[in-house]
Amino acid sequence: MDNRINFAVVVGVILVLAFAVTLTQTEKQAISQDSDVITDELITHWLEKYDPSEQTISVTGSATSSSSPDTLIVILGVESEAKTANESLSKNSNSLNSVISSLTNSGISKDSIQTSNFTIYPLYDSIKDSNGNYQQILIGYRVSNILSIQTDKIDSAGDIIDSAVSSGANRVDNVSFQLSDDKLQKVSDDLIADAINDAKQKAEKALVPLKQKIVGVKSVVLHDNMTPYHESSMRASFDGFAESMKSAPILSGDEEIRTDVSVVFYISQE
Repeated sequence: MDNRINFAVVVGVILVLAFAVTLTQTEKQAISQDSDVITDELITHWLEKYDPSEQTISVTGSATSSSSPDTLIVILGVESEAKTANESLSKNSNSLNSVISSLTNSGISKDSIQTSNFTIYPLYDSIKDSNGNYQQILIGYRVSNILSIQTDKIDSAGDIIDSAVSSGANRVDNVSFQLSDDKLQKVSDDLIADAINDAKQKAEKALVPLKQKIVGVKSVVLHDNMTPYHESSMRASFDGFAESMKSAPILSGDEEIRTDVSVVFYISQE
């Protein structure tokens, strides 16, 4: 009886050892296969793309310049009110046609005048009925037609407003001075070299205490920047106020243009 038990135990131990050896060999083969994939397809790619010996420094450089605006933009128009929509629209159209004629007669081409905004909406008033409740009563319509005038007559802002107000304009919303697209592009292009030199100087100063030097350029990225423009503080929407701005002195100032670049330099020890 004891010999049978001992024999069964021995057989069980042998089977367990055989299973363990088989499992270990299978795991080794899987690891070996995975290692082969990483070595052949991934490690080489990583080394080529991410060279651990590559040393770089990233710097942002900038350059600025002042330039006088060459474009004038004036936003003005006519607001009209009447009891009916048709009457208000007719009244507004007549006044606006007079404004446009006055502007063209003063030397502003029709191509320089565009509709900026047009609205027509009802006007209501609140009245109290016999029960003490307030009700909205339609009392008329308001039509607003706003023009945008863009011209290279940079010194004509006052004359344009004077002419428009005299012929019926009762809104002067905005006067701005800015650079034309062509001039802005030219000034920005001229600043690129200065911005790159600024980036290089910054990098060189940063590398001095590190005992490193620039040995090449990895990448250069140019950043597009919005150019600010001068906007006057004048704004009017009533006849009396608009009249007070006739022949108002409106002066433009120089605009600051800025160009930024990001440069990545290769570096090494001196």
